[in-house]
Amino acid sequence: MAKTVTRMCVSCRSRDSTDLLVRLVLENQRLIVDVNGTAPGRGAYVHPGSQCMSSALSQKILGRALRSQGPLDVSALDELTS
Repeated sequence: MAKTVTRMCVSCRSRDSTDLLVRLVLENQRLIVDVNGTAPGRGAYVHPGSQCMSSALSQKILGRALRSQGPLDVSALDELTS
């Protein structure tokens, strides 16, 4: 039996399989999508739907989860929020 890895969405705080969540990491104060889940550094998981993603961005949840100092460049997330 294969083990299913679960993580918590930083926005809605519900647990889901990593297949249903998107991992985001910081690279020079720029948020990037970690497609393979192997990028170095602290990651934050969020549902790719517009509700969780927009809530995480508007309430500055991602900045806190990633322990960021200052504003984040979220230009790479445009396709996830639409």
